[in-house]
Amino acid sequence: MESVQPNFESDLPTYFPLHLSLRVNTEFSAHQLLNQIDDRLVILRKNTDGFLTYLSENSHLLQDNRCNNYLSNQLQALKKLLLSKYRLQALQSLLKAAHREFVESRRQELDLSLDNYYIYKDVTKQNFADKIVDELAQEDDTSYESLLKGDSMYQFFKNALFVVENPEDPLPDEQNDDEVAVAGGKISLKDPLSLNYFVEPVSSRKCHHIYEKKHIMRQFQDNLPINCPVIGCTAKLQAADLLDDKLMALRVKVFLSRTKKQSLVRV
Repeated sequence: MESVQPNFESDLPTYFPLHLSLRVNTEFSAHQLLNQIDDRLVILRKNTDGFLTYLSENSHLLQDNRCNNYLSNQLQALKKLLLSKYRLQALQSLLKAAHREFVESRRQELDLSLDNYYIYKDVTKQNFADKIVDELAQEDDTSYESLLKGDSMYQFFKNALFVVENPEDPLPDEQNDDEVAVAGGKISLKDPLSLNYFVEPVSSRKCHHIYEKKHIMRQFQDNLPINCPVIGCTAKLQAADLLDDKLMALRVKVFLSRTKKQSLVRV
């Protein structure tokens, strides 16, 4: 059969099957970028943790707007890094799906040539690149906001920014949480067992009550569950239910540092 030369102004197909030689392995570059982001996250966390510790022990610095500006900038930098990681992982997932589709389609499609271009003339299949761009654009902010809510580092830094200014106040999202607040709408900074200020606080995953680690751990015997020692709470606790509460530790440090400074001023 004599090949028909296409009219390049009207006959060219909108879909072109990719040649096998154009297949690109994106795994290495994606992993490289993810590793770079993770490295930057580690550095950012280390620097911010160190700054928060220093700030909690030197509460007079809280009056300096540069401190809050630094924490706000760190929080924004963290948000941008997490967004970059989220989008890169989404892109990586789409590329893997496109790769699988590419391999499958190449088993059924002929290489495009002047002899068979008419086969693809009426094909409305979306090109791989366009499909990836469109699907990536559909990744909405809702998914990303859910990711932020589930990221412990981001939530800690966001809450820490509030706590260094308001060590006794409930977080804005906890205004109606009766489990953490006491009379006057303030947070209790004392262990319910020893009635001393927290030094190494841990919180329960089951009821969210907070205890001093050494005192609550003494309650456990033979790995048996215990009742939550907070009056009125019916939760059954196991040692594995307890998590270090860095935010409460920060609250106490900031509060005691302020109290000490106020005492010195009065003297």
